[in-house]
Amino acid sequence: MSIYLKDIDNQNWEQCIMLTTNKEGKHFICEEFVASNALSIAQSKIQKGWITKAIYDEDTMIGFTMYGFCYENNFYEICRIMIDHKYQGKGYGRKALGKVIEEMKSFKDCNEIFLSFDPENQIGKKLYESFNFKATGRIIDDELLYSLSLK
Repeated sequence: MSIYLKDIDNQNWEQCIMLTTNKEGKHFICEEFVASNALSIAQSKIQKGWITKAIYDEDTMIGFTMYGFCYENNFYEICRIMIDHKYQGKGYGRKALGKVIEEMKSFKDCNEIFLSFDPENQIGKKLYESFNFKATGRIIDDELLYSLSLK
């Protein structure tokens, strides 16, 4: 497993928007626990501060992430992280989340990373807590807000 993050560009954006967490491979603007990659890429073009990257295992695109500075909430956030349904359950989410955190640690004024998720997403909750994300006690848009201190 050789996981890396790569910018969304002219060569890979269409492949990226075809990835889905939906087990039947069907595409929706909002999937069970995450917005579609197409919606996320559009959001990143309208709102400043977001970085979008495809997640690869060697030459195979397996997922997508969007992270950066959320101006609406005034904090650094992992806004989206998804692994395509064909690659779930293989440890890719853990490796990809580690890569995103490493990139965010390099931001000069990033001392804390936030993320939010649906309370029913128990797999995500377990993954985030394994990286030492802690509940903040706050709810944003019906999602639990967690944070990771980098200090």
